[in-house]
Amino acid sequence: MARKTYDDIDYEALYNELRLINIPVLILDKGWHDMFWEGKPKEIQKLEKELTTALKGQGKVKNDREELNNLKKVLMKQILENMDAEENSAASKKVEKSRQLIDEINDKLILLEDRQLDLPEEIQDANARLMMAGMREVLSTTVQNTEDIEELETEIQEMKAELKAKILLRVQKIEENEVVYKYLNKTVGRGFVRKYEEYLKS
Repeated sequence: MARKTYDDIDYEALYNELRLINIPVLILDKGWHDMFWEGKPKEIQKLEKELTTALKGQGKVKNDREELNNLKKVLMKQILENMDAEENSAASKKVEKSRQLIDEINDKLILLEDRQLDLPEEIQDANARLMMAGMREVLSTTVQNTEDIEELETEIQEMKAELKAKILLRVQKIEENEVVYKYLNKTVGRGFVRKYEEYLKS
């Protein structure tokens, strides 16, 4: 079997691989938000909302289950308190109504349990889609940044070489001036040298 190369990898393969990585919930991760220097594009914002909705759904399912279980306890207590009620009495009808409500609650709890089982995968999917879109956005920038950095590095090296040459030229000219001024100032005097310089400038 031929070895898989990077050229063979497509979005689906990357996405499936990413889902196996234990990444944090991105919207709760400061590092995620710090990557977007110039703000987030609309696609990222949309995917963040989808992840937020999935997370809120998980919290809502938990709250709904707690509320239904608490109501079920109250109804069970009412049934136990009215177990000895005479048939067709108000208390007996209350027991029957409580039993019907418990059956409805049980049906809702089953649906909520199914939903609760589905939500982690939905959150994982939404998180992975968000990461894929985010990586496309930021890595497109880093690829361009890397190209720019290489160009700037070349320019900087050229500028350094040019600057070094200019520094050497400056030192050379300073040394030339020092030799000339030292000799002339000693030979004809500093005042005469200045007068002659003014004559050259005129």
